[in-house]
Amino acid sequence: MRDLVGALLVATGHPALVEDARVCVSEVITNVHLHTRTTLVYLDVTLHPERVQFAAWDDDSWGPRFVPTWLNFHSDEERGRGLLLVQELSADWGVTWPLDGEQGHKRVWFALDDPSHGEFAA
Repeated sequence: MRDLVGALLVATGHPALVEDARVCVSEVITNVHLHTRTTLVYLDVTLHPERVQFAAWDDDSWGPRFVPTWLNFHSDEERGRGLLLVQELSADWGVTWPLDGEQGHKRVWFALDDPSHGEFAA
């Protein structure tokens, strides 16, 4: 997924976003695998000249509806920093659910602003 996102950003004129996008995508996709029982993970990417928005979502309707957050961690722990990284690297992030109110199917999204404000590649 990281490689696909990197190639997409380069091809669409957003090379300055590649490294931050790779880290953030890795974190939100990893969270889906760690905290759901889903067999499918989706990643939506919305491209604009000045901003790119990503949304990772799943089809897990079994679990309770909760807002993902970062954990309190000790400096020697290996886990619990993913969403903190997403918050620090992105212009904005959040969690949404579909309008029908079903449990599960949450979308963890984040947006990256392109400092070059480049145009899309032809």
